[in-house]
Amino acid sequence: MVRAAVFDLDNTLVRGSSLFHFGAFAAWHGLIPPGHVLRFAWAEARYARGGGEPVAASSSLAARVLPLVQGQDRVRMVRLARAFAERRLDRLVLSATMAELARHKRRGRPVFLATASPQELADAVVWRLGITRSFGTVAEVIDGRYTGALTGPLCHGPAKAARVRAGLAEQGIDLADCAVYSDSVHDLPMLVAGATPYAVNPDAELARIARRNGWTIIDGSRDRYLDEYARLQAYPFVL
Repeated sequence: MVRAAVFDLDNTLVRGSSLFHFGAFAAWHGLIPPGHVLRFAWAEARYARGGGEPVAASSSLAARVLPLVQGQDRVRMVRLARAFAERRLDRLVLSATMAELARHKRRGRPVFLATASPQELADAVVWRLGITRSFGTVAEVIDGRYTGALTGPLCHGPAKAARVRAGLAEQGIDLADCAVYSDSVHDLPMLVAGATPYAVNPDAELARIARRNGWTIIDGSRDRYLDEYARLQAYPFVL
């Protein structure tokens, strides 16, 4: 019996990489140099079109992002993440997955977000979409500023599954009782641990595994950006 649902973020709840979109927003507001965002534009375009997670994207996340925020004020980052979620997220969410999220909420199930993106960004998405709780990558903060290091492992792969399992247990929920949604074969440890796995815009390897095991495949590849906020009115919990 499904008691809760866990959603990956990138190419699952939103089109492409949430960190790339937030990086562009941060660059627009002068927090990081625009060149750092443009450098990954091609990989982002490929990813958003279902080309799979960019090569070494997860393993190089800390190396790429942490130096850019080292010394930055965390309060400012939290505020910027919320501004991004408020002003840009509605253009990026995938309606097919949002419908699944709404379905679980209508049935009274808590919904969770699990992502390798920074915890601050994950929390902003949770705040905007009315999700119960998020599990993201946590950067070290001392005296209110980022040190350029992480407090633990990247929330990715087996570490992500372990983080989700522990976080759910704190709320008396077993991952084995959850519906789990993801686009990436890297989330296989989390998917196979759930009661009902869903492959959303899956990469080639995950699609093969999903077909072999009879998992539901959600194809949102033709789902366009939600350019007008009015289209979200179908999901009252968002408002």
